[in-house]
Amino acid sequence: MTLFGTLAGGGIGRQLVLYVVLPLWLMLALGIGLTLHYVSLEQSDRLKEDIKLIARAVRGPIGEALASGDEGALERTLSAVFSLGQVYGASVFDADGRVLASSGIADLSLRDTPLATRVMLTGENQEQYQQTAGKDVFSHFVPLTDAGGRINGLIQITRRAKDFDQSFELLFKTAWLSWLGLGALMMGVVIWGHYRGLGRHVNALVAVMDRVREGDWQRQADIAGPQELRRIAQGLNDMLAEIRNHQAQERALNQRLRHQQKMAAVGTVVGGIAHELGAPLNVIDGRARRLQKLTGEPEARRQLEAIRGQVLRLSRIVRQLLDFSRPESRQGGPVELNRLLEQSCAAVRHEQLSGARLSLRPGASPLWLELDGARLELALVNVLRNALQAARSQVQVGIRERGEWLAIEVDDDGPGFPDEAECLLAPFVTTKPKGEGTGLGLAIVHNIMAELDGGLALTTAPGGGARVILTVARSSHAQGIHTAD
Repeated sequence: MTLFGTLAGGGIGRQLVLYVVLPLWLMLALGIGLTLHYVSLEQSDRLKEDIKLIARAVRGPIGEALASGDEGALERTLSAVFSLGQVYGASVFDADGRVLASSGIADLSLRDTPLATRVMLTGENQEQYQQTAGKDVFSHFVPLTDAGGRINGLIQITRRAKDFDQSFELLFKTAWLSWLGLGALMMGVVIWGHYRGLGRHVNALVAVMDRVREGDWQRQADIAGPQELRRIAQGLNDMLAEIRNHQAQERALNQRLRHQQKMAAVGTVVGGIAHELGAPLNVIDGRARRLQKLTGEPEARRQLEAIRGQVLRLSRIVRQLLDFSRPESRQGGPVELNRLLEQSCAAVRHEQLSGARLSLRPGASPLWLELDGARLELALVNVLRNALQAARSQVQVGIRERGEWLAIEVDDDGPGFPDEAECLLAPFVTTKPKGEGTGLGLAIVHNIMAELDGGLALTTAPGGGARVILTVARSSHAQGIHTAD
């Protein structure tokens, strides 16, 4: 794998180095390179300009000495030029290119050289890099003229070529060493800044996710770091909370499923037992009734009546067991709620043993439902029976309309429900004295309302006592059909 591939596949720190630090570093190198190039050109031009200034300064004195033939003056002038320290050599040549005077390293003859010929013909200054006495030098040539303006010679002033390089070498080294140092500094700042501002927070989030992957769903991420990371941490915490909620709901659903499976098994067993008990109980009741007719002894008749009473109680329990174990019914049809309530109240009054008064407040208009009326009537009968048994003086039944729903409210003035009323919905749980209740009444109502996609609520009546609320959906379709009739 290449270095680029290694960096590209790394963490955020490596990505910053690859896509931020490295491009900036290379751009800085390009800028330094261009700057050094232009500085080098400017430095070379400045050094060349120095030579030109010296050549122009000595042109007059040398021209006068040459015109008067004063060789001593030529030597003194060249020596003065050479002593400046910036000049590596100086020479004076006549019109034929022969050297008249020289100082330092310089050409001794320019005869027939193209550059000297060009100076003599054009009268313009010329310059070039060349080798003189085995040394690389930069030479600047200036023409000399007599009093009449004719070119009668030229001056050559040389400077070592490495002077140009040496003047730039220190700047070159300083610039590139600074570039390397700045790159290292940028790298360190980015790494440190990434760790302090981003990396440690990302590592903390990764650590939390690793713990979650190992099964620690209670782990929470710290809300810290930049705004984006805080939002990610908050989102992670919300997601974990949602997962925990789903797990809790799943556990609750599994418990309910196991309970329903258990109740289904109980219902199957109870149904079989109830069917088996039905026939013997009928036989016992029939034999006891026959013996009552045959005997004339009061004590015997009283005992037989007690037997028949217990048989009647057992038969009622068998009917409740059969109702509890009855399979779910989905047979639906139009049912008028007021009429169904009247039938249910009439059925309970027929078997009523307590002195409580049952009053019904029907709806003002027909209220139609689309459901299994027999099952709803069975639920109402069980609720009304329990209310009459618990009431001290009265039971009130009313209907409350709630939009698309109808609520049947059954209130009694008895002792009311215990604090944890929901436990009464479980089978075989009762608040009645031992031997007086089976604990199946509300369990049957609960199952029936679940079958009908309705609701069941146990609460306290406004004046004290218990209130049972059965909620069913109104059927606009059924209402439309029957009101048309």
